[in-house]
Amino acid sequence: MTHGKTHRLTLITATSLVVFGTAFAGAATAQAAEQTCFPAPKPVMSLGFGSRYEAASKSRSDIDEDSDAKVTKALKPIDEFIQDLAQQVSKAGAEKDVATRRLYQRCVIDNVYAWAKADALNDMRTPNAKLSVPSRVGGIAIAYAEARNQVPGLGDKQRTIEAWLLKRARETVYFFDNEATKGASRNNLRAWASLGVGEVGILTEDRALVDWAIMSNRTMIEGAAPDGSLPLEMNRMRYALHYQLHAMTPLVASVARLCDAGYGKGGADFGKLGTMAHFSVNAVKDPKIVQKINGKSQTVKPGLKPNLSSLAWLEPYLALSDDGAMEKEFVSLRPLNNSKLGGNQTALYDGRRISCAITVQN
Repeated sequence: MTHGKTHRLTLITATSLVVFGTAFAGAATAQAAEQTCFPAPKPVMSLGFGSRYEAASKSRSDIDEDSDAKVTKALKPIDEFIQDLAQQVSKAGAEKDVATRRLYQRCVIDNVYAWAKADALNDMRTPNAKLSVPSRVGGIAIAYAEARNQVPGLGDKQRTIEAWLLKRARETVYFFDNEATKGASRNNLRAWASLGVGEVGILTEDRALVDWAIMSNRTMIEGAAPDGSLPLEMNRMRYALHYQLHAMTPLVASVARLCDAGYGKGGADFGKLGTMAHFSVNAVKDPKIVQKINGKSQTVKPGLKPNLSSLAWLEPYLALSDDGAMEKEFVSLRPLNNSKLGGNQTALYDGRRISCAITVQN
């Protein structure tokens, strides 16, 4: 009798341990997922704001502090979302454990899916809102692109996300082709639109979007002055260098990502793009270079180190050009990060050389 009780007790204990172990493993998995992801923020549906600049400022260089604060506040939830996505991409890139890396990547997919399912950013009520959103769509698309092919079995999530991105990209093309002002259709804002539209075109194999991005890049580069400065940005008075860098960021990234996807040179004259890159870096080291062009002292602090986020495009540029002299300028300052380009650019391009041969036929 005693032996029977002991046997029964052993069975109960063993069963309990199995149940406890299963529950513990489930809790550990849930905890790991929580630690490797961030809570999905509420999707931003609508935006409607005016300009950051005073109405009388023809050069768009005199900031209206009240309006500027309102614009920043309206865009903050989207920008923080993109920063969180980029951080996940960077964490995944640095993670050696395959299971944990997959959790970071799935976090990106799930969060983008939450916004796509809600049809986020579908109600842009003012021209300035329409100008501000393409760079954000591009940032989301790049983060998604860096995770998509690493996570199996996406199914409906992939279809929903890419249908949403297609809508936003086609809205961008329509706006810039039909509604944007002449200046906005050719300046840094067009470069950011090109990056976003091109990325969606690559993801969905939509050749019309890809071609629009290639054409946009070509127009931006052809419009640069022989010294590599961008005339429309030089007109921005004391913000000229700031906006030169703000244009180079999406332009170089767009060319690199289009080349990497097999769409030839991505609209680039590489000789002139190199001139633009060297002008930009030299002007950061000595902003008086720009002051000599427009007569205004610049808001950009001199030196590469204070401007690393604005110079993160140097990594894709180096991957395109193999410009050893340029690499020497910033090698000690790595890693270079920019959330709208997918986070850690040094990790993404890590010693790579991008071929710009045409390999895609669609």
